[in-house]
Amino acid sequence: MPQSLHTLLVPSTTGGPPRQLPVLTITAEKPGPRVVITANVHGDEVTGVGVVHTLPKVLEKSLAKGSVLLYPTLNPVGLASMTRTVPPDGRDLNRLFPGDAKGTPTDRHARIIWDDLIRHRPDLLIDLHADSALSIPYAIVDRAVHLRQRAREKLEKRAFQVAEATGLTVLREYEDPQYAHFGLDRSLSGSVMNLQRIPTVTIESGPRLHLDAAAVEITKKSVCSVLSHLNMLKTKESYIDPSRVEGGPWRRSAGPRASNAGFLVPLVEVGQTLKKGQVLAEVRSLTGKTIEKLRTRESGVVVSLPERAWVSPGIAVGTLAAEDR
Repeated sequence: MPQSLHTLLVPSTTGGPPRQLPVLTITAEKPGPRVVITANVHGDEVTGVGVVHTLPKVLEKSLAKGSVLLYPTLNPVGLASMTRTVPPDGRDLNRLFPGDAKGTPTDRHARIIWDDLIRHRPDLLIDLHADSALSIPYAIVDRAVHLRQRAREKLEKRAFQVAEATGLTVLREYEDPQYAHFGLDRSLSGSVMNLQRIPTVTIESGPRLHLDAAAVEITKKSVCSVLSHLNMLKTKESYIDPSRVEGGPWRRSAGPRASNAGFLVPLVEVGQTLKKGQVLAEVRSLTGKTIEKLRTRESGVVVSLPERAWVSPGIAVGTLAAEDR
């Protein structure tokens, strides 16, 4: 199975030499779809790095047609420092695409990745992230907010079908106003979908900060299930995760936000169904007195709970799968 390696050089934000971003391409003998798999745009989310390390051996044996491009890390400085953002400027690389060739080092960093990715003319982008140790794995479909209605519906439908093939719980992104407010149309997946009209899927799996073997295995199976859905593999590899929440369609919804600082005590488990107004967690004082009860603002299924024991005012507690209107 032919493999090729090229390296991107992105400007250092610390004044040193350029940083290297390796890109591995695995190509089958028969032509077919071109799929890009990116990982570690947030430096502290490491599941995707482990997944990209496992895929070459799998694809060498199983890829029947098309090609797969593997980007093991988009944020090597963040990976080295175990930070979400790009040090030392603290900017979120995943809100800067398509980048700016004449901007700051981080803007140029985003642009170099963008130009390399787009020149390969992919048919699909899968972006690998991690959420929390207190989370079920899930797939996210972006909102094509820059497109006209019919084109938007068509593209979002294609992306949703691919997301369903992951075998994970599938969430459409936040509703349009929140999607724009959070700058998600400038995330890598959001920009590719909105500016290039290419379907994208984001997979959130595993904890941050350390590599979890179970999360890597789940994500690898999900990615292979997508490639199988695209008829790129020699054998059928359909996957359904045991945690998958059926029904929906679901939408990503932020949990209730704390109004007080204090010790966070979740009162529910991931995968649990909650009704609107049900208590999800309590904020307590250091003496154990309940300061605040955090109630859900809409009905849904608990997808993740935060990896924190202390909250400050304004912190959202958890992620829910709510019915998408």
